[in-house]
Amino acid sequence: MAWGINHGLLPRKQYLPVVERAWNGLAHSVHLDGKLGWVQEPDKQPGLVTAEDTQEYGVGAFLLAGSEVAGLAR
Repeated sequence: MAWGINHGLLPRKQYLPVVERAWNGLAHSVHLDGKLGWVQEPDKQPGLVTAEDTQEYGVGAFLLAGSEVAGLAR
């Protein structure tokens, strides 16, 4: 959604509060030691996860989302 706002595809006024809430939730998934939690294992269907579950690809998705959220400050 942040990408859509940044590229003029989504109305900022309507979607910015949604992006802010989502980013807040993602930011709270980062542990004090820097590990990203709540990332499920790759599978053919959703599964149960805990705060301790992590996968390398989750960090990449987190960083991509963060770069778009940072772009909203422009």
